[in-house]
Amino acid sequence: MANGKHYIPRDIKLFDLYLARTCAYLILGTPTNATRFNWTAANLAAWQNFLSLWIPLHTQYTNKKGGYMPVVRTKLLAIISNTVAYAQANKLIELIIATVSLNADDCVAFGLPEKLVITPTGPKPMAKIKEPDKTIVTKEPVYPKLIPIAGGFLHTKAYTEKTQSGRAHKLKGFDLIEYAVAVFYSTATGLPVNASDPRLLIGHSSKASFIMGLAASTNNLTTIAAGSATPTKIAVIFFRWAKSKHPDLDGPWSGPFTTPLL
Repeated sequence: MANGKHYIPRDIKLFDLYLARTCAYLILGTPTNATRFNWTAANLAAWQNFLSLWIPLHTQYTNKKGGYMPVVRTKLLAIISNTVAYAQANKLIELIIATVSLNADDCVAFGLPEKLVITPTGPKPMAKIKEPDKTIVTKEPVYPKLIPIAGGFLHTKAYTEKTQSGRAHKLKGFDLIEYAVAVFYSTATGLPVNASDPRLLIGHSSKASFIMGLAASTNNLTTIAAGSATPTKIAVIFFRWAKSKHPDLDGPWSGPFTTPLL
């Protein structure tokens, strides 16, 4: 069996996408994908904790205006190393590969080769097989570019994860972009790791390029002691492709994505 650690990205940008995508994927389904992969509750909690540690540091790392100290990059690389080491020690990727019901979506989420999926064999059907339903739920996540604007505004451009560039666009067959967002101080701990967190507010946009006004989002901001400097505000956001007439066919949540606010 292939060594699972080789499937985890070491590049900061790629690991950011990988960790957010896999955390969201693990809690999907009934039973959840984590359960199907035979991960323990402790395994899932540890994986989510890596994301909680990652988010505030990655926010500093991507804050072009404020810049970042080399120590931030060092800490991010340490989280990557710790994640790889934990996955290797607990055989987490190997458990996924060994899953009897392993499918193509599992492979996409964890960056595994789809040749690992075992295709059932049997006699060829005598009759013509009906074409599959074209209205299945997509597994293609939203990839946003977040551009802070003075006054607590956030210009959001949506892309598919496969393109990540060019003109902002929605995935074919979907007329909405749904997002779940909350604002915190950069010093906050226990930030949301999935879109079901009750601190998040849900919104929709019919355009792939749109502006969020987040200045009034103060519910999650803690009181600052008199005389203390006010920390930078950050937005934590999850996205998915949505259908206004068929919400049961909405895509999977992607994220969390974080960005400082101006």
